[in-house]
Amino acid sequence: MADRVVAVILNWNCADDTLRCLRAVLDGSQVPDVIVVDNGSVDDSIDRLESAPEPFTLVKLDRNLGYAGGMNAGLRKAQSIGTTWVWLLNADAVPRPHALAALLSRADRFAVSASLQTTSAEPTDTQVEPYVVAAMLPKGKVRPFHCGGCDAGVHEVDMVTGASLLLRLSQVAAIGFFDERFFHYKEEFDLVRRLSDTGGRVGFVCASEVWHKRGGSLSGASPRARYYHHRNEILYIRKHYARPVRRIMLGEPIHYKNLARSLLRIGVGGREQRRAALAVLVGYWDGIRGVHGPTDRF
Repeated sequence: MADRVVAVILNWNCADDTLRCLRAVLDGSQVPDVIVVDNGSVDDSIDRLESAPEPFTLVKLDRNLGYAGGMNAGLRKAQSIGTTWVWLLNADAVPRPHALAALLSRADRFAVSASLQTTSAEPTDTQVEPYVVAAMLPKGKVRPFHCGGCDAGVHEVDMVTGASLLLRLSQVAAIGFFDERFFHYKEEFDLVRRLSDTGGRVGFVCASEVWHKRGGSLSGASPRARYYHHRNEILYIRKHYARPVRRIMLGEPIHYKNLARSLLRIGVGGREQRRAALAVLVGYWDGIRGVHGPTDRF
């Protein structure tokens, strides 16, 4: 009997994107079992999803638990029905034909693997741009890994993130699911790090392509996204390094030019620039203090 695969798609106020992703998965017959987790949407998402003709299991959460909490709900549901592999997909992603087949053909080597991810205005565009979802970590320093496709179709790397992750569920369950304290950003990095630390191998499958709109749930340029990004970088260091204060003071990941720029913009920038700069500074400070979870600021 072949290993069972379940896809998990996370929806938050974006039913159009979620249904497009769902249809791409089902139309390509890439996986028969799909779980859609609604992360406490406050728009018409539930009505839209419940009236959709496509076959899938809907898990409804009563509040937004962030990427980590929402995907954890999907992982627990997949675990309850029995599966070997879980394919995590962002709602604003569109898997290309054979994207899953390419992942599965190389899956036995890895505890987690990611697809090559590309972006453009629309998934039907003929010109798309790949972006970095894999890295090597020499002495803990992030070194982006690039490949737009090659004959081998796969690379073993130290880190993967992104909108398409294939997880071996038994290994993820053994080390614990996503850390919900991160809420938004860095939770994938943390999970992959923990898998690697316990002997799990990490793969970047450039033969598997997934289009990703990016920023579908939260624009990366927004003050709130900047807050989460910078706060969670510090939380990650606090969690994974024996001497976090020393590492922070050495400027990793803090870039002092970024801090100086933020301080300058608070004094002389326009209103939106000041909000973004303040979000960066507060994010750093909250990370140092160990503040975690969601925020309603910014």
